[in-house]
Amino acid sequence: MLELEVEFNNLLVSSASRWTELLIEGRTWTNIALQNSAWQANIDRMRANGAAIAIFQSSDSDDNESVGANARVEPLIREQTWSLWVTPERRRARFVVGDEIVDVVIEGSTFWSNGNGRSFTNGGRKNSSHGQGDGQNLLRTANYVGRLRVAELTDGTKCGRPTLDAKVEILDNSGPEFGPDLHGLTIGDADYLELSVESQSSRYA
Repeated sequence: MLELEVEFNNLLVSSASRWTELLIEGRTWTNIALQNSAWQANIDRMRANGAAIAIFQSSDSDDNESVGANARVEPLIREQTWSLWVTPERRRARFVVGDEIVDVVIEGSTFWSNGNGRSFTNGGRKNSSHGQGDGQNLLRTANYVGRLRVAELTDGTKCGRPTLDAKVEILDNSGPEFGPDLHGLTIGDADYLELSVESQSSRYA
């Protein structure tokens, strides 16, 4: 099992060296009730560890109208599409924020963003960055090594290509040294994650 886990981690670490240009298009489904439960479980755990939590909630209602009658009703399942084009020098991403599509182009430390009724740029300031939607979580796989423990690992196939399919558990993330690396994969207390990583060959049964 240890040998398989080392191979899986090596694939995660070296993924960025195996491509020169990528065009990724995807669709994300979110179960709102399950996501809210995961958020609440994480908040409860942080409070139990002594953290101070502040929660803010927005509403579309007018001050003189009933909040219950005018608050936005969220769907049970949310489906969003996104795309990400990447080269070592540039990136372009299109993804949904709220009800609007955001389009961002990134070159070096400069980004130009258009969406939600405004266009702006950071003017190259290195202390200002921009999100790239769910697609970016497929590219920063090296960040996940050390945050996950492989519970099961088997051969698989995705889009006609051999993969290593892993069932992984998140290591304890309650300490101050835990970073936001896994935020794009999960929110809250997931019992486990299922990940598929393209392998060079189907070597393991």
